[in-house]
Amino acid sequence: MQDMTASTWLRRGSSVIFHSQLLGPLIDESSLVSLRTALGWLKNWPAEPPGNGSTVLIGGLETVLEVMGPQEAEEFLRERMRKLVCEFQSQWDGRGLVFGFGCSGKRFSQDAYDNVLFSVPGNQVIRVSESLWNGSATHDMYRIMAVDPETDKRESAGFNVRRS
Repeated sequence: MQDMTASTWLRRGSSVIFHSQLLGPLIDESSLVSLRTALGWLKNWPAEPPGNGSTVLIGGLETVLEVMGPQEAEEFLRERMRKLVCEFQSQWDGRGLVFGFGCSGKRFSQDAYDNVLFSVPGNQVIRVSESLWNGSATHDMYRIMAVDPETDKRESAGFNVRRS
């Protein structure tokens, strides 16, 4: 998987972001939408995207994944969230879709095939990239990097797929 230091993820594709340095400005821009509202778009797509920026931030996915079992969570990602990502890209191709996570980046890992995994309570793992973006997306997936202001070192901040 290639690293991305550019900000193109803000304007293209879909991302999972867990780094507060990158999420903070999106929250400040009032582009935050609840997961419930975003899923409602599948029944009645708004004419205009929320906010004035180039990014729509969706909150709540982390909580949903934590309360479901891994199999149910992966099915939810495949059936509902993947559809939302595809429709979003069809409706608003010039905007980035970001799923914000408030947890530590240590809860995310990658396997030998660059699949993104998310650890949930009970020592269980959800296959996020395979379920949300489908298996072929690993070829188009990037690890988003940010600079830690305290250490001045690059660290993982999330993942982006330019187009699902």
